[in-house]
Amino acid sequence: MKNTSSEKRKNLFLTKNAISIARFIFFFIFVVASQFSTVAFAQTFNTNGIVKDSKGDPIIGANVYEKGTTNGTITDLEGNFSVNVKPGAYLQISYIGFISQEVKPTKNMTIILKENLEILDEVVVVGYGTQKKINLTGAITSVSSKALENRPVTQTSQALAGLASGVSVTQSSSRPGDDGASIKIRGMGTFSSAGSDPLVLIDGLAASINDIDPNNVKSISILKDAASASIYGTRAANGVILIESKRGQKGKMQISYNAYAGWQNATALPDLVDSWKFATMKNEANINQGYSATYTDEEIQKFKDGSDPDNYPNVNHLKNLLTSGSGFQTNHNISFVGGSDKSSYLLSLGYLRQNGLLDKNNNDKYNFQLNIDNQLTNNLKLNANIGGYVSNTMEPRSNDSMTSMIGYAVREGSIYAGRKSDGTYGYQDNYCPEGWMDSNSFTNNKSNMFMGGAELEWSPLKDFSVSGKAGYKYYNYYNKDYVSELVYDANKTYTPNSLTVSNGWNSLVTLQLIAKYNKTIKDHKFNILGGISQEEYQSNWGSSYRQDFPNDELYELNAGSTTGQTATGSATEWGLRSFFGRINYSFKDRYLLEVNARYDGTSRFPSDGRWGLFPSVSAGWRISEESFMKDISWVNNLKLRVSWGKLGNQNIGNYPYQNTVSLGKDYPFGGTMSSGATVTTLANEDISWETTAVTDLGLDFTIFNKLDVIFDVFNKKTSDILYTISTSSVLGMTPSEVNAASVKNTGFEIMLNYHTNIGKVNISIAPNFSYTKNQVTSLASGLSQDISSNLFVGKSLDAIYGYVADGLFVDQSDIDTYADQPYSAEPGFVRYKDISGPDGVPDGTVDATYDRKVIGSSLPKYAYGITFSTEYKGLDFSMLFQGLGGYKQQMGSYQAYAFYNSGSIQQWQIDNRWTSENPDRNAKYIKLTSLSQGSGTIQTSTYWLRNASFLRCKNLQIGYTFPKNISEKLSLSQLRVYFSGQNLFSLNSYYKGWDPEMYQPTGDSPSFYPITAVYTFGLNIKF
Repeated sequence: MKNTSSEKRKNLFLTKNAISIARFIFFFIFVVASQFSTVAFAQTFNTNGIVKDSKGDPIIGANVYEKGTTNGTITDLEGNFSVNVKPGAYLQISYIGFISQEVKPTKNMTIILKENLEILDEVVVVGYGTQKKINLTGAITSVSSKALENRPVTQTSQALAGLASGVSVTQSSSRPGDDGASIKIRGMGTFSSAGSDPLVLIDGLAASINDIDPNNVKSISILKDAASASIYGTRAANGVILIESKRGQKGKMQISYNAYAGWQNATALPDLVDSWKFATMKNEANINQGYSATYTDEEIQKFKDGSDPDNYPNVNHLKNLLTSGSGFQTNHNISFVGGSDKSSYLLSLGYLRQNGLLDKNNNDKYNFQLNIDNQLTNNLKLNANIGGYVSNTMEPRSNDSMTSMIGYAVREGSIYAGRKSDGTYGYQDNYCPEGWMDSNSFTNNKSNMFMGGAELEWSPLKDFSVSGKAGYKYYNYYNKDYVSELVYDANKTYTPNSLTVSNGWNSLVTLQLIAKYNKTIKDHKFNILGGISQEEYQSNWGSSYRQDFPNDELYELNAGSTTGQTATGSATEWGLRSFFGRINYSFKDRYLLEVNARYDGTSRFPSDGRWGLFPSVSAGWRISEESFMKDISWVNNLKLRVSWGKLGNQNIGNYPYQNTVSLGKDYPFGGTMSSGATVTTLANEDISWETTAVTDLGLDFTIFNKLDVIFDVFNKKTSDILYTISTSSVLGMTPSEVNAASVKNTGFEIMLNYHTNIGKVNISIAPNFSYTKNQVTSLASGLSQDISSNLFVGKSLDAIYGYVADGLFVDQSDIDTYADQPYSAEPGFVRYKDISGPDGVPDGTVDATYDRKVIGSSLPKYAYGITFSTEYKGLDFSMLFQGLGGYKQQMGSYQAYAFYNSGSIQQWQIDNRWTSENPDRNAKYIKLTSLSQGSGTIQTSTYWLRNASFLRCKNLQIGYTFPKNISEKLSLSQLRVYFSGQNLFSLNSYYKGWDPEMYQPTGDSPSFYPITAVYTFGLNIKF
């Protein structure tokens, strides 16, 4: 039996109630409270009515309030309302997705709310233009400037973390001036030198995402599938990020000033033990190895009581180093916006100061942006963009880099003194952070970037326009690395002092010509775009070295000795010429079709294979516009999308198809050595770009005007990946890479946005989640694995290959009765499983050939985030959580292993260690011994891997906007103050004291800079 309209509405309310039970509770409380308020207002009268949409359907949960008060109600199941108001008052009616109304209250009112067409007409930046979001057929995620505002992000790449499904963002360091995040769109598509970074365009010009100040970003569009990205051809295989800068607006000039100031702390620090505990544990390690104790009880007591700090110190070198700087951070941005009917402008000036966790470490960056729009005539328009920055970074350093100094501070145990009372230094090998911090050693990196573009658009006909664009980007740098002489004590001095100077520049010239034609014939709409573009890139660099300077105050090249000096340099260039086009067709705004194609020619490839075609096709069906959906009022939008296309990756180096001659290959001739040159690499004349094909199926829908959902399933396969095949040594030359491997990424992603209001409290919750399964599908010559490159057919990239651990040996009997190990096993050491043998079955012996397997991957499978925000009158609150999951990592040697290479020890290693008194097979740390790179118990195995998944509170913000009557008294149009916290905390099960997102190399060369939490107080002012 068919339900009545009343029953349908009740079912609708139940469905809605399931989405937000909290809303129902509030409704109940509010109704009860309103009954009491009726008694309180003796001089009021009752007004009642019904609220409907333009189709005549009742709106459930619409807000009906007496203007300027909190007195009001929400509409019931039938759209009805009843409220007591004061004489002369006005009613204010509002509902998300509809235009608010103010009416004079009467009896039995019927109020029709109109849909907010701005929401329906929301546009998204796409390749070479914009489209209505509701008509998109590709997989595009858009991030507005509102999501980026007032966060203490120093690089735009950091701002995307947790905001977009299908996008994995990793910030591995907070090093001032070099704290950008890496971005992957729908997984890692290649393992070659071509890279997996997306193409980034700022106002249509290719650039780095960090070339624009976050304060100047208007919107960011992420093109995730081939249908949306194929119009960029050979550079779009890893996705495309389109950034649109803020622009001017008509009206009198408005001045905005945004500023914040705060401080940074490391998100995690290891608990390196005090010197007396170090000495005690070192004795235990020695005894475990059959040696005598290193420290006597008396010496341990001296470490503990601090009576002789020069000889028996207690110094936490890492903590002292990472707290020597102020960590102060401040940002200031002032913008001027205005214009007339014919022109508008935006001028933005910014300054960023980052003081690092280390003393003498800071970054100063000055940004500017000038955008001008001019309507020269009725059919001629000129837009111009000019932007850039000047950056200066200072760092302390040791005989290696600042990050190595931090890494080796982990190694240097608390038993080594820092600066002693006589001015000399304690040290371990060449490492003494206190000494190097006191020295004149430094790194100074200076860089400048300028990017400008101008576009002239002519519209000779109503539906036709032609535009020409010219763009230029220029970047240069000048870096100095000076290593001073350092006197540790009377017995040791580091020398000679030395200076390395490097400098260079690169430029990119872009020319574009685009024609657009839009035509509507009854229910048929056509949008046609065609264009030509050309890009020319040039780069030059040089580097010089000298040593033996007369003192540490003169550090210019000419002051150094010419003995041992070196000088190197080179230059390169490439060009790209392209033809591209797009056709959009829609019928009744219901059936949507889009076809894209790009024909690219690049100088990186030989002439016979220089050109390639990259097509795509996508279609959409707006099911919600069908007649059979008209009675389903709670479905506001429902669209099905499907797409397919091909993309390319041309970043394979410069001219790899040509033989290059290497100089300096001297040879004997006539009894003397003569200068020579030779070809050392065998060129591949058939080399070509890597190709990515993407299939996508998507569903977009909005229900109750409150919940927006975007869901996509995708299949992304990259073929012709560059790979170096093995050859016989008889060849005598190194073979170049060939197009001979493939990788596949499959997965799904979902993005939700729930927005509602409870009375005058506006609430928004926007979670997103993506899953990507990465798989190597083929290698060259039918290989199934390449262990040296960590490549395994059927497994993920960044695979971890090692032994399967079966706990620890508990005693000698356990060793004797277990499979023979590939090292001299001892009680308390890792025992590796015998998983196979020459005949494919366990043979009682564990060896590297048969008993290792892929035990994990350091490539995340999951990326997730959620944004929660709420507003009430002038008060606003927001939280952003971001995380990565489904991957494992093994930390660097000095971080993971106690006493490694005479290194330090951490408290978690002590607390969880295996001992003969407590021979726990499942202890989380092995028996204490002195370890080195060749120690068998620390070979790569499941024992040392950790789940690196994390969920981080990426940002928290609390703000208050002062009422207009207060701001106007101060001659301001807006005044807002706020507190913001970045990277506040994370949930993970990683090594204690270490952040799983932070980059750390393995082996004997530690180098890292901690990720930092940033706490700031800020101010927004508009004049």
